Amino acid sequence: VVAQLLHAPLADRGDTKILMARAIMIAASGSLWFAVASSAWELILARLLTGLGIGAFAPAARAVVANADPSRAGERLGRLTAVETSGFVAGPVVGAFINEIWGLKAPFLTFFCALVLILPSLLRVKFPSPLVKSKVSRTDSVFVILRRKEALGSILLGAALFFPAGMYEAIWARFMEDLGASTLFVGVSLTMYGIPFAITASMAGKFIDRSGPWLAAVFAVVIIIPMKFIYFFLATPILLMAQAMFDALGQGIGSPACHAAMVAATDENERATGQGLVAAASSIGAGIAALIAAPLYAGPGPEVTFIIVAGVVLVLSLIAFRLKGFAFLQPIRGLVSQD
Repeated sequence: VVAQLLHAPLADRGDTKILMARAIMIAASGSLWFAVASSAWELILARLLTGLGIGAFAPAARAVVANADPSRAGERLGRLTAVETSGFVAGPVVGAFINEIWGLKAPFLTFFCALVLILPSLLRVKFPSPLVKSKVSRTDSVFVILRRKEALGSILLGAALFFPAGMYEAIWARFMEDLGASTLFVGVSLTMYGIPFAITASMAGKFIDRSGPWLAAVFAVVIIIPMKFIYFFLATPILLMAQAMFDALGQGIGSPACHAAMVAATDENERATGQGLVAAASSIGAGIAALIAAPLYAGPGPEVTFIIVAGVVLVLSLIAFRLKGFAFLQPIRGLVSQD
């Protein structure tokens, strides 16, 4: 979150390549530290480094992708989301495979080497600089964007759509195991969640560009919220996994939609800052959900947990839509009137 808020604006000042190169080196240092760490505190600090690297790199990458052709921002951001999710899906599998052959340190050393090898290719890429570089300070640029209702709505939409992700992070493995799932099946279910997420994100981009990111976000919310109530009726791990795969369709639409909404709310020289704000709000939302989901699950139970998460998504989404203004729903109203 700190990197997304404080480092991302550097890309709006023409320092995109330097920022992304530093981010890769920081993340690589974190991976190397994981491999040599011998205490819990070292692992925590290594985790902190990788978080700083990802937080600095991702918003800058989204800004580069969006600025290349803002009229196709949804399509391009959808593809980037699909690539990110594919890494999330493949990473545990690759890491587990390497660990089985060479031991626990090997996956971290492998990722360290991969990041180092990527760096020369990144340095050869020519990134287009904004036509007008941002001249305001990093803090001021954040507040300039926050004063726009559409941008603030995009930020709240990001927090709403990623709120369930924090819940899954905290209770998914426990929930599946309580229903009789093995550790292996829990891992498989996470992978099976990521696959439709990545496929949908890669395909939803054109729909986002045609309909507009806000209308696409409505479709995402309409999928995500009801899915939380259907979980009540599922009593076997296989059905739960199938339900999660369907739930991932909404996330696959919603993730690039909220980032595309921020693209529309910012100028070329503000894109990285805007993307950092959405990403930070998403991380904060997921973090809060993770903190409250575990005690809720242990106390009132999974039913109450899912209801509260669905309620938070609904409230934040409605506030976001209200900030945008409901004019974007006109195409749906037109169809209803014709019927």
